[in-house]
Amino acid sequence: MKIATWNVNSVNARLETVLAWFREAQPDVAWLSLTIRVQKPTAAEASSENARRATGAIAALTAAGVEARDIGTVGLAIDPVWSPQNSPRSVVAFEATNRLSVRVRAIDRAGPILAQAVTAGAEYDGVSFDLSDRDAREDALRGKAVENAAHRAALYAGGAAMKLGALQSIHADPSESGFRPMFAKTAALASASTPPPIEPGPITLSESVTGTWTLVAQ
Repeated sequence: MKIATWNVNSVNARLETVLAWFREAQPDVAWLSLTIRVQKPTAAEASSENARRATGAIAALTAAGVEARDIGTVGLAIDPVWSPQNSPRSVVAFEATNRLSVRVRAIDRAGPILAQAVTAGAEYDGVSFDLSDRDAREDALRGKAVENAAHRAALYAGGAAMKLGALQSIHADPSESGFRPMFAKTAALASASTPPPIEPGPITLSESVTGTWTLVAQ
């Protein structure tokens, strides 16, 4: 008995209909990364002022239509600010930072929402995109990947005057995230008179599987 193994990437010119369909999938969710940053002489002052500005930024986000459940704190810190290296080493201030992750469920609103957050004192760190039905799309792609693996394996077996026997194993290979990061300078956004345009472009999902079959005579 012979054993043959094939590694088949279902979205790399292996199944054209799946490739085209997933390349045309348009993201419908945007994730904004924002930071509220404050420097003050004391840690207490920095913390208090940061909290005040963060509250204002969150209020601006909710006023722009973002639901409270879509706003999350992903980082909070208070750090000393040291004097320049060419002077005696000492703490000259304290910097408080509050990092927010904001989910925007309507991408066409991401630009105006971002503009309001920056106007309220937040710094813009970046934006990424995703699909609200990612799980369903990935499940469909996994099924196609397995079908394509079996189809290719059968072709290879037939070329060797053999046929596929029992399936011995099958597992998924790691796939890359479909998030699409995009960055811009905070200063440019803060001085803009109109909301910045945000165009996500398509997201490509990929799924790769490895299957092992026995080979038997035809």
